[in-house]
Amino acid sequence: MVAAGGQKRRGLVLPRRNRRYRFSMTSLADVMFQLLIFFMLSANIAPYSMIDVRTGAVSGGSNTPAGTPETEAGPGQITDIRTTAVWTLDADGAIRASGQLFSPDRLDALAAALLAQGTDDVLVVLRRDVSVQRLVTVLQTLAAHGITSVQIANGGL
Repeated sequence: MVAAGGQKRRGLVLPRRNRRYRFSMTSLADVMFQLLIFFMLSANIAPYSMIDVRTGAVSGGSNTPAGTPETEAGPGQITDIRTTAVWTLDADGAIRASGQLFSPDRLDALAAALLAQGTDDVLVVLRRDVSVQRLVTVLQTLAAHGITSVQIANGGL
């Protein structure tokens, strides 16, 4: 073989091989496994889809058109605020109802009192930092006492 400048080059010249890259499934499987773990851990574990949530408007009573029946709150129906119990749920689980503060262990007694009064509608106002578990406990207790018309509002403060 002759190099540049007319000099002979010595040595063994091996044929050049074309590099063949193989696609490895191992790294792809590792990434898929890591994504699977990430989404499993970041997903909600509790089955919140089992909670029945319906929407409904709130009426002050006087603005309701004449001849409009005011029945139980359901999808798209109006709830009369005068016959609705308003509960404020604090972050520590305390419930404010009718201007009084009740501890979380009085929840059963409050629901039974609502049922005895004939109140079927409850508006639960959530204060800041109320956990979902506390709200679910209130909803389950109300449902256990037969009160299924519950509306939830964000109270902010």
